[in-house]
Amino acid sequence: MNPYQAGHAPIVQGQKTSGLAIASLVTSLTCIAPAAIICGHIALSQIKASGGYLTGRGVALAGTILGYVSLFSYLMVLPILFVGARAWKKGSDRATCIMAQRNIQQAVRSYQKANGLAPGAPLDINAVMASVPMRTFTMTCPAGGSFEFSKVIPPTGVLVIKCSHADDLGHAPSDCADW
Repeated sequence: MNPYQAGHAPIVQGQKTSGLAIASLVTSLTCIAPAAIICGHIALSQIKASGGYLTGRGVALAGTILGYVSLFSYLMVLPILFVGARAWKKGSDRATCIMAQRNIQQAVRSYQKANGLAPGAPLDINAVMASVPMRTFTMTCPAGGSFEFSKVIPPTGVLVIKCSHADDLGHAPSDCADW
């Protein structure tokens, strides 16, 4: 039998599968894309240069291709995660700012009631904050906005405080009719 007949590869005594080809496939399956790509390319070049002594071209090729697919997936997912994280941060900042406004509004209403003040009476925000026994809220906007306080105690439904980001970032409560 002629070993060079069509469809038959010559059999080289002592053939062995490339360890790097196997490493390429294993690392691609464990999502270690750079290692899979590097091992795969090195294995392919070693298999080609071995003159038939090393086998595993298909394994090395599969590991290399899967490594590139994994790398491409990483490169596509990372920007999406950053966009999502930024959107989450904006939403969190907005909610925290509105909660601070609500807490300050409640402190003003408590101060108003405790001191028998009517809407339109002068408002000293420092006196209001000093009257809060354990202040557990912030008086700053987490997005860097500034708060503008009313000079007088407003009627119910009107905010005593406004964030400078109320219009551009939505740092204003949607409904404050009973505040």
